[in-house]
Amino acid sequence: MGGSSAVAGGSMHRTAAPRTGAQQRTPHNSVTAFDFGNIDSRSLAWLFVFCTAAYIGIYAFEAPLRYLLYLCGKDNYIFLRDALILGPLAVLLAAQAMRLRIHPAYFVFGALIVFHGLVLMGTIGDAVAVAYAMKIVANVLFGFFLASLLISPGKKLLTFMVVIWCVTVIGLCLDKFFVTFPWTGIKTIIGNLNVDVSKDWEIQDPFARRVAGFARSSISAAILVPLLGIVIMSQVRAWRLRALMAATSCAAVFLTTQKGAILALIPVAAILCLPPSRWPALLRFCCVVFMAACVSLPLVTLGLYFAHGTGVFSTQSIFLRIAYTWPDAWQWILRHQMLVFGVGLGGIGGPQRLYAINSFNPADNFFILMYAYFGAFAVLYLLFICSLALRPVIGSKERATAAIAVLAFLLGYGTVLSLVEDQIAALFLGAAIGVLWRETRRSLRVGVRAVAFAT
Repeated sequence: MGGSSAVAGGSMHRTAAPRTGAQQRTPHNSVTAFDFGNIDSRSLAWLFVFCTAAYIGIYAFEAPLRYLLYLCGKDNYIFLRDALILGPLAVLLAAQAMRLRIHPAYFVFGALIVFHGLVLMGTIGDAVAVAYAMKIVANVLFGFFLASLLISPGKKLLTFMVVIWCVTVIGLCLDKFFVTFPWTGIKTIIGNLNVDVSKDWEIQDPFARRVAGFARSSISAAILVPLLGIVIMSQVRAWRLRALMAATSCAAVFLTTQKGAILALIPVAAILCLPPSRWPALLRFCCVVFMAACVSLPLVTLGLYFAHGTGVFSTQSIFLRIAYTWPDAWQWILRHQMLVFGVGLGGIGGPQRLYAINSFNPADNFFILMYAYFGAFAVLYLLFICSLALRPVIGSKERATAAIAVLAFLLGYGTVLSLVEDQIAALFLGAAIGVLWRETRRSLRVGVRAVAFAT
């Protein structure tokens, strides 16, 4: 879907800032090298971009797709979308193995899967849950290889994102004010697991009713609209157009009633309405604040009770997390963890439905999920992510700033959401990490060598 411009780099915003002296002396092909993301082959980069576009499209229209599969009795076919992630990763690994030049990310990912998967085998003893969790975190690895191909896309992929963003916003408006889609409230069984599609929350007030539009759930819509909006705004030079997109994105998320997404998006969108020169420092500040809140909130609120109202726009949802979800999650971890290694890969959240359905806990916090999966190592992994956002940028400041904006929103929403368990959130998280790893740790000279390696 991305075509050659997605790989060769036809970005609107890349020409906004003048190049530094080092960049001016660098051959033109070095820019192409950065646009490969962390993929060392032009053809494989196209494959990754095409599969990414298809994957985002399926995610954006998952509700009607599941509804059609439901009518045909083929609910399990939805798993075919995973081939769009796992297939390119396998092809890239095979291609690099044939050249005996496998990217270090594969070794790191494999080591983490094996080690933390063995921890779960020791604590729970369910290999299927390990495989399920590996599928979840594979999106992060896929996003890492995409890097700037997703965060700072070329013209064709950027146009596709604009279309998906517009259609998603229209779908939310239709769902909220005009129609009731036929897939609203359906339940399917996939792999012996109950799956809600566009869940009917039985809220009578049309203003407060949670809607998902064409997405599977209101949470999905509240993730997709901000992420696409942030990427698009990062590519737009006209501040009025950025302000319009920011206001529309916030309004669309408001329709979903997902308060965590609203609170995470507002400061990031407001910063992107300012002159670009002010973005890096403010977005880094957001990352630090949101990371601190994500880690500290489920810890400092243990045992806290407070008065709250009722309804989707009250403090009831955060009270339920503080009073029940988070304490129960910590209790589950303390009862099943192995020393300081946590419960293991798949130790809480979705994988629990395979081995402990009666103890299922959504975690509803990125740090809790990470600690259950990785134990004390979760602190190191989160510090590594945060340090990437704070490192001096050696490569493209525009791409790095867009990645920091994406990361800030994800960490903000991750305060009240198990971030990695959402496919698109995990995909963009990996892409943000991939961009920051590349733009802050690799010199332009390395970029020149990458061209020679790719060609």
